[in-house]
Amino acid sequence: MSDLTDDHVRVILKQHRDGGPISRLYATGEIEAGTVPALGMLSTQLEEDGRHEDAEQLGDVIGYALSAGERPPVAGWVAKV
Repeated sequence: MSDLTDDHVRVILKQHRDGGPISRLYATGEIEAGTVPALGMLSTQLEEDGRHEDAEQLGDVIGYALSAGERPPVAGWVAKV
């Protein structure tokens, strides 16, 4: 896993917004109990669709989310990217 910045997380997630926990991470930086499972399911689907690079990037975001832990929205997050 590479060390991702908040900016990198937003860039990776921009195309994967789901209206749920992935969108909340993208829009506010919030990480809640459903964030990592949602990212994992999406990563699996991308692998199945042959989108290996996208799946790998989501794997990095999963590592970022696990490292950060659950957290409320992050002040100033929307100003990123």
